Amino acid sequence: MGHDGVDTDRELLRRCREGDPDGFRELVLRYETMVYTLAYRMLRAREEAEDAAQEVFLNVFRALPYFRGECTVKTWIYRIAANECITRSKRRRKRQTAATEFDEEHPGPTLLDGEASGPEALERKEQDERVRHAVDDLPEKYRMAVVLHYFEGLSYEEVGEALEIPMNTVKTWLFRAKGMLRARLKEAFAGDAR
Repeated sequence: MGHDGVDTDRELLRRCREGDPDGFRELVLRYETMVYTLAYRMLRAREEAEDAAQEVFLNVFRALPYFRGECTVKTWIYRIAANECITRSKRRRKRQTAATEFDEEHPGPTLLDGEASGPEALERKEQDERVRHAVDDLPEKYRMAVVLHYFEGLSYEEVGEALEIPMNTVKTWLFRAKGMLRARLKEAFAGDAR
Protein backbone atom coordinates (compact mmCIF):
# COMPACT_ATOMS: atom_id res chain seq x y z
CA MET A 1 0.00 0.00 0.00
CA GLY A 2 1.05 3.57 -0.72
CA HIS A 3 0.65 6.55 1.56
CA ASP A 4 -2.56 6.69 3.62
CA GLY A 5 -3.54 3.15 2.54
CA VAL A 6 -3.99 4.17 -1.12
CA ASP A 7 -2.44 1.81 -3.66
CA THR A 8 0.08 3.28 -6.05
CA ASP A 9 -0.66 2.78 -9.74
CA ARG A 10 1.89 -0.05 -9.93
CA GLU A 11 0.30 -1.81 -6.95
CA LEU A 12 -3.11 -1.40 -8.57
CA LEU A 13 -1.78 -2.93 -11.79
CA ARG A 14 -0.36 -5.87 -9.85
CA ARG A 15 -3.75 -6.42 -8.22
CA CYS A 16 -5.50 -6.20 -11.60
CA ARG A 17 -3.13 -8.73 -13.14
CA GLU A 18 -3.81 -11.07 -10.25
CA GLY A 19 -7.50 -10.91 -11.15
CA ASP A 20 -8.68 -8.64 -8.33
CA PRO A 21 -11.90 -7.02 -9.66
CA ASP A 22 -11.74 -4.35 -6.95
CA GLY A 23 -8.28 -3.40 -8.17
CA PHE A 24 -9.51 -2.79 -11.69
CA ARG A 25 -12.57 -0.93 -10.40
CA GLU A 26 -10.21 1.32 -8.41
CA LEU A 27 -8.04 1.90 -11.50
CA VAL A 28 -11.12 2.91 -13.49
CA LEU A 29 -12.30 5.26 -10.73
CA ARG A 30 -8.87 6.84 -10.55
CA TYR A 31 -8.69 7.59 -14.29
CA GLU A 32 -12.26 7.76 -15.61
CA THR A 33 -12.51 11.56 -15.36
CA MET A 34 -9.17 12.02 -17.11
CA VAL A 35 -10.16 9.64 -19.93
CA TYR A 36 -13.65 11.11 -20.35
CA THR A 37 -12.29 14.68 -20.39
CA LEU A 38 -9.76 13.82 -23.09
CA ALA A 39 -12.41 12.00 -25.13
CA TYR A 40 -14.83 14.91 -24.83
CA ARG A 41 -12.21 17.46 -25.82
CA MET A 42 -11.34 15.41 -28.89
CA LEU A 43 -14.82 14.23 -29.91
CA ARG A 44 -17.04 17.11 -28.66
CA ALA A 45 -20.07 14.87 -28.10
CA ARG A 46 -21.06 13.58 -24.66
CA GLU A 47 -22.40 10.17 -25.73
CA GLU A 48 -19.47 9.46 -28.03
CA ALA A 49 -17.02 10.49 -25.30
CA GLU A 50 -18.75 8.12 -22.87
CA ASP A 51 -18.60 5.27 -25.42
CA ALA A 52 -14.95 6.03 -26.11
CA ALA A 53 -14.13 6.04 -22.38
CA GLN A 54 -15.76 2.62 -21.96
CA GLU A 55 -13.81 1.28 -24.91
CA VAL A 56 -10.59 2.71 -23.49
CA PHE A 57 -11.04 0.82 -20.24
CA LEU A 58 -11.88 -2.38 -22.10
CA ASN A 59 -8.63 -1.88 -24.00
CA VAL A 60 -6.77 -1.17 -20.75
CA PHE A 61 -8.12 -4.41 -19.29
CA ARG A 62 -7.10 -6.39 -22.40
CA ALA A 63 -3.65 -4.80 -22.42
CA LEU A 64 -2.87 -5.32 -18.71
CA PRO A 65 -0.65 -8.37 -19.35
CA TYR A 66 1.40 -6.41 -21.90
CA PHE A 67 2.18 -3.27 -19.89
CA ARG A 68 5.95 -3.34 -19.34
CA GLY A 69 6.29 -0.24 -17.21
CA GLU A 70 8.30 1.77 -19.75
CA CYS A 71 6.18 4.81 -18.88
CA THR A 72 3.84 5.74 -16.05
CA VAL A 73 0.45 4.06 -15.79
CA LYS A 74 -1.18 7.47 -16.37
CA THR A 75 0.76 8.01 -19.61
CA TRP A 76 -0.01 4.44 -20.72
CA ILE A 77 -3.74 5.04 -20.22
CA TYR A 78 -3.44 8.39 -22.06
CA ARG A 79 -1.81 6.47 -24.96
CA ILE A 80 -4.71 4.02 -25.14
CA ALA A 81 -7.23 6.88 -24.87
CA ALA A 82 -5.42 8.94 -27.52
CA ASN A 83 -5.44 6.03 -29.97
CA GLU A 84 -9.15 5.40 -29.39
CA CYS A 85 -10.03 9.09 -29.83
CA ILE A 86 -7.94 9.49 -32.98
CA THR A 87 -9.55 6.39 -34.51
CA ARG A 88 -13.05 7.62 -33.67
CA SER A 89 -12.29 11.14 -34.86
CA LYS A 90 -11.00 9.93 -38.23
CA ARG A 91 -14.04 7.68 -38.64
CA ARG A 92 -16.39 10.53 -37.81
CA ARG A 93 -14.64 13.01 -40.10
CA LYS A 94 -15.08 10.62 -42.97
CA ARG A 95 -18.82 10.42 -42.25
CA GLN A 96 -19.35 14.12 -41.62
CA THR A 97 -19.44 16.83 -44.18
CA ALA A 98 -20.99 19.49 -41.95
CA ALA A 99 -19.05 21.34 -39.26
CA THR A 100 -18.80 19.76 -35.82
CA GLU A 101 -21.62 20.74 -33.50
CA PHE A 102 -21.00 21.30 -29.82
CA ASP A 103 -22.95 19.70 -27.01
CA GLU A 104 -24.40 22.73 -25.22
CA GLU A 105 -24.82 20.84 -21.95
CA HIS A 106 -21.04 20.35 -21.66
CA PRO A 107 -19.35 23.12 -23.62
CA GLY A 108 -15.88 22.29 -22.27
CA PRO A 109 -13.43 24.63 -20.61
CA THR A 110 -13.20 28.34 -21.26
CA LEU A 111 -10.16 28.82 -23.41
CA LEU A 112 -9.70 32.49 -22.72
CA ASP A 113 -9.01 33.80 -19.23
CA GLY A 114 -11.30 35.96 -17.16
CA GLU A 115 -14.93 36.09 -16.14
CA ALA A 116 -17.37 38.48 -17.74
CA SER A 117 -21.08 39.19 -17.74
CA GLY A 118 -23.55 40.72 -20.18
CA PRO A 119 -22.27 41.58 -23.66
CA GLU A 120 -18.70 40.74 -22.61
CA ALA A 121 -19.79 37.20 -21.68
CA LEU A 122 -21.45 36.73 -25.06
CA GLU A 123 -18.38 38.01 -26.88
CA ARG A 124 -16.15 35.74 -24.76
CA LYS A 125 -18.36 32.73 -25.57
CA GLU A 126 -18.16 33.53 -29.30
CA GLN A 127 -14.36 33.80 -29.06
CA ASP A 128 -14.16 30.51 -27.17
CA GLU A 129 -16.29 28.84 -29.83
CA ARG A 130 -14.02 30.13 -32.61
CA VAL A 131 -10.97 28.79 -30.76
CA ARG A 132 -12.68 25.40 -30.25
CA HIS A 133 -13.63 25.27 -33.95
CA ALA A 134 -10.05 26.11 -34.92
CA VAL A 135 -8.69 23.36 -32.64
CA ASP A 136 -11.30 20.90 -33.97
CA ASP A 137 -10.20 21.66 -37.55
CA LEU A 138 -6.59 20.65 -36.88
CA PRO A 139 -5.39 17.31 -38.29
CA GLU A 140 -5.97 14.58 -35.66
CA LYS A 141 -2.32 14.14 -34.68
CA TYR A 142 -1.81 17.87 -34.12
CA ARG A 143 -5.14 18.22 -32.32
CA MET A 144 -4.28 15.34 -29.97
CA ALA A 145 -0.88 16.89 -29.19
CA VAL A 146 -2.55 20.28 -28.49
CA VAL A 147 -5.22 18.72 -26.27
CA LEU A 148 -2.71 16.62 -24.31
CA HIS A 149 -0.23 19.45 -23.81
CA TYR A 150 -2.35 22.59 -23.44
CA PHE A 151 -5.63 21.20 -22.09
CA GLU A 152 -4.48 18.13 -20.13
CA GLY A 153 -1.20 19.70 -18.98
CA LEU A 154 1.15 16.91 -20.07
CA SER A 155 4.80 17.76 -20.60
CA TYR A 156 6.43 17.34 -24.02
CA GLU A 157 7.96 14.09 -22.78
CA GLU A 158 4.61 12.75 -21.53
CA VAL A 159 2.89 13.70 -24.80
CA GLY A 160 5.66 11.85 -26.66
CA GLU A 161 5.17 8.77 -24.48
CA ALA A 162 1.38 8.89 -24.87
CA LEU A 163 1.58 9.25 -28.66
CA GLU A 164 4.68 7.05 -28.99
CA ILE A 165 6.66 9.70 -30.82
CA PRO A 166 10.00 11.43 -30.05
CA MET A 167 9.91 14.63 -28.02
CA ASN A 168 11.27 16.64 -30.99
CA THR A 169 8.27 15.45 -33.04
CA VAL A 170 5.94 16.65 -30.26
CA LYS A 171 7.58 20.09 -30.40
CA THR A 172 7.31 20.14 -34.20
CA TRP A 173 3.62 19.14 -34.15
CA LEU A 174 2.81 21.76 -31.51
CA PHE A 175 4.74 24.43 -33.44
CA ARG A 176 2.85 23.58 -36.65
CA ALA A 177 -0.48 23.39 -34.82
CA LYS A 178 0.08 26.85 -33.29
CA GLY A 179 0.86 28.23 -36.76
CA MET A 180 -2.34 26.72 -38.17
CA LEU A 181 -4.37 28.01 -35.22
CA ARG A 182 -2.88 31.49 -35.56
CA ALA A 183 -3.80 31.61 -39.26
CA ARG A 184 -7.33 30.28 -38.70
CA LEU A 185 -8.03 32.57 -35.78
CA LYS A 186 -6.63 35.61 -37.59
CA GLU A 187 -8.99 34.82 -40.46
CA ALA A 188 -11.95 34.22 -38.10
CA PHE A 189 -11.42 37.40 -36.12
CA ALA A 190 -10.70 39.45 -39.27
CA GLY A 191 -14.26 38.66 -40.32
CA ASP A 192 -15.46 40.68 -37.30
CA ALA A 193 -13.60 43.78 -38.48
CA ARG A 194 -15.54 43.89 -41.75
